[in-house]
Amino acid sequence: MLNSIRHRHRHRLLRPPSSPHGLAFLFLKSLSSTTSSVAPHSQTLTFLIDSCGLSPESAICASQKLRFKSTENPSAVLRLLRDYGFGETHIYTIISRHPNLLSCDSHRILRPKIEALRSFGFSGESLARVLTVQPALLTRSLEKHIIPCLTFLRTLLASDGDFVSVFTRYPRGLNADLNRSILPILAVLREHNLPEDRIPKLVKIHPRILILTLRRAIEIVDGLKAAGVLPSDLLFIYAFRAVAGQKSASWDRKMALFKSFALSEADVVSAFRRHPWVMLTSERELRRGLEFFLRRLKFAPDDILKHPILLCYSLEKRILPRCAVIRVLKRKGKLEESSPSSRR
Repeated sequence: MLNSIRHRHRHRLLRPPSSPHGLAFLFLKSLSSTTSSVAPHSQTLTFLIDSCGLSPESAICASQKLRFKSTENPSAVLRLLRDYGFGETHIYTIISRHPNLLSCDSHRILRPKIEALRSFGFSGESLARVLTVQPALLTRSLEKHIIPCLTFLRTLLASDGDFVSVFTRYPRGLNADLNRSILPILAVLREHNLPEDRIPKLVKIHPRILILTLRRAIEIVDGLKAAGVLPSDLLFIYAFRAVAGQKSASWDRKMALFKSFALSEADVVSAFRRHPWVMLTSERELRRGLEFFLRRLKFAPDDILKHPILLCYSLEKRILPRCAVIRVLKRKGKLEESSPSSRR
């Protein structure tokens, strides 16, 4: 039943910063002999390596679509970033991800956009995180995207603090298209009768909803309703988060794991309805929890199904210390023996 609402997503990895190479062309000469592409402009390569910290390989790749006759403009871009407090690692990440920013007019194009972000509350580390994770935001139109999109999202969350916190955690949401993505998805939620006050709560716990396709959002809502989780339910937004945040393969493995402990798909759905976060618990922790409660403590499956939150707790930090206290109390006769089912 829940298999129809699984989700795939990708993760990107950053290359760690490399120190500037003063002997850049000793590397570039050997690299160029192994490529069939036209040799990039030497001045562009030198700047990318010595001023931006890119490796020779990364510089060659970036320079295929980036050429400049003078370093005056790209140098101004780097000065602008440093003026706003960006460190060398930040600059490396921004340029390696979006080298075309070096071709932008630092005063006319980039500065107004950075100032706009600052006016919405991003500064220091939050500003650095937004632009290192999502440097493409600086290529979007100030009047057509940045200002209207950020204004809408800040109004939706109704708190400057929440707005900055949410999108520092997930900067990609600021690049979501307001008219093609954000508004249609929110319309779907409203059409399915999600209470208005829970929409900002859903965005706070799962800002990735802003970049879902409309089709995917509808699939998740329909799948949850089929599983018995209705938009009017208090736990709906957490169930939405749990489903939207799952990779298909991970969801399948967790379902198979539950079944290996003699729990049916209907049992898992029942546990999910009670506590959706159980499906966001890692496979390793789920297995350890199931083995501990069902095999070591001899709990009945029904005990887990009625209290799935037990599988979300850390064994080392919560469960085992409390079990140790219970054993001591029993030894001292201060706690009567009872079965798990009798303690409900």
